[in-house]
Amino acid sequence: MADNNILQNFTSLFNIEFVKRIFSVIFFVPIFIFSLYQGGSLIFFLFLLFFLIIMSELLNLFKLSQFKINIIAYSFIASFCIIIFPFYYLTIDNNFLICSYVLISLWIFDTFSYLGGNLFRGKKIFPKLSKGKTYSGSISGLISVFLFNLIISNYFYNTFFINLYFIAIIICTLSFIGDACVSLLKRQSNIKDTGTLFIGHGGFLDRMDSFIMVFFFFIIFDIHKLIPYV
Repeated sequence: MADNNILQNFTSLFNIEFVKRIFSVIFFVPIFIFSLYQGGSLIFFLFLLFFLIIMSELLNLFKLSQFKINIIAYSFIASFCIIIFPFYYLTIDNNFLICSYVLISLWIFDTFSYLGGNLFRGKKIFPKLSKGKTYSGSISGLISVFLFNLIISNYFYNTFFINLYFIAIIICTLSFIGDACVSLLKRQSNIKDTGTLFIGHGGFLDRMDSFIMVFFFFIIFDIHKLIPYV
């Protein structure tokens, strides 16, 4: 019976929501990776654009929210991350490889959390806050990032680095927190999406929530130093 349920869940995975996530990867990841590779003025221009869009969406949330102090607090975190990130990026060693590794880890966690959650279903973590977040999904995402680190370790280092798995836990945890924080802000503002930049796909902040929280803490605590250099 359980096998039949999993099979039915598998056939329902490839829906419009899955297409949206694939679109997000196709649209955002190449832009991020290319801007990181080019560096210089391009990355400053790109993050200035990100800043303006995100602040515009947060302003709309602020107008609708019943808990405006939460919007103000999150706006500080988002502003700090988006403004400081280009300077942070240009001052760290092996910046392209490190930031690409983090971005790919975020994408893997988000994608396989969605796939695992829909495939195995199970108990929801915050049923009143977000109907899509399940324990099975988060565990699936974390295991997928662990497997990615295993490939990285064997390909680049040909050895086992415990640091990478510690980093994976940090990235996945902060990604989950970032997503949950924006879900809370949307719930308090009684809206489904932070904006309408992408028709049927939500706002820009919806796509950047994990990035903001992860790199906010990376910048504050120099977490990138735990990643072994190639």
